[in-house]
Amino acid sequence: MGDFRVLELREREQWAGILSPLSNPVPDIHYRPEYCALFGEAGEPRLFEYREGSNTICYPFLLRRINLLPGFGEVLDQELNDITSPYGYGGPLADGEPGQGVWRNFYRYFAEYCRQQNIITEFIRFHPLLGNHRPLSEDVTVERVSAVIVLDLNQSQETIWSGYGRNNRKNINKAIRDGVDVLIEETPEHFTDFNRIYQHTLERNRAGEFYYFDNRFFQHIHRELRGHFVYAHAYKGDNIVSSELLLFNGVYLHSFLGGTLERYFPLRPNNLLKHQVILWAKNKGIRYFLLGGGRSKDDGIFRYKRSFAPDGVLDFYVGKQVHNQEMTERLTRLTDAKAKKEKDGYFPAYRRCQ
Repeated sequence: MGDFRVLELREREQWAGILSPLSNPVPDIHYRPEYCALFGEAGEPRLFEYREGSNTICYPFLLRRINLLPGFGEVLDQELNDITSPYGYGGPLADGEPGQGVWRNFYRYFAEYCRQQNIITEFIRFHPLLGNHRPLSEDVTVERVSAVIVLDLNQSQETIWSGYGRNNRKNINKAIRDGVDVLIEETPEHFTDFNRIYQHTLERNRAGEFYYFDNRFFQHIHRELRGHFVYAHAYKGDNIVSSELLLFNGVYLHSFLGGTLERYFPLRPNNLLKHQVILWAKNKGIRYFLLGGGRSKDDGIFRYKRSFAPDGVLDFYVGKQVHNQEMTERLTRLTDAKAKKEKDGYFPAYRRCQ
């Protein structure tokens, strides 16, 4: 059998030290302590490290205090927690290819840790390129919930261009003819313009409260993720009309946040912006561009992203585990008594009206 330890954010140097020797695969930015700390208000970032022989499996997550939820603190006589992956992609990451026996031992230790910490449920957002849902399929409930678009940047520039959808290529050329240019910078020099466009996009789409990040959130990115973020701005004349914030390391590039001013849609500035980002990333040696998915199955956003990589549609899986069935059912009953609306399939159910 093996051994484990759990690190908190204050031990970020040790956390980073665990990740640094992992080379197969190279850890995505979502595994870094600086990234997990972005969502510290949602929960306490932690890293579970399991070692068995020459194998290492690490798993970052956010520990959330259930007692802090409205209405629960008054009725609970013990401290309860649940855990979730930080926003984006995550789940356990292994160095090399441990056998299934090592994976089973890993999760046996992790389940015991959850029992000791009064962690009653667990929600995992698996990484679509790593396929790390597979080795846990016997221990957690794995569900395919949607699809995401990934562009393979190992292809030649000509192959990437010819792989775009026909209308996408036309729109990129239209943006060029109409005088749209793109600026890509690894500094927040034009953050004010980005934020103005991002807020405009949130309001237009009636986005949920989660996406209204405050200035501290972006300042954390600029300070703690320096060298791992990039802004791309499409501009017409002196006006920035489309803007995106992307996160990256040497292997993966993620479309993170962004938007376009509605009145400039006819210029197709975001088509050109993404095309220039792709050329920038390929020149930098990045191997995969994860564009994400849509808000619902095969909606306009999803089809637009797919126009950059029609063959790059990957399944997106989540994992769900109940570590304490009795307490989970009790909290769910409390939620049912006061819920204003149902969200089918929401997990854990007791958070659906929070």
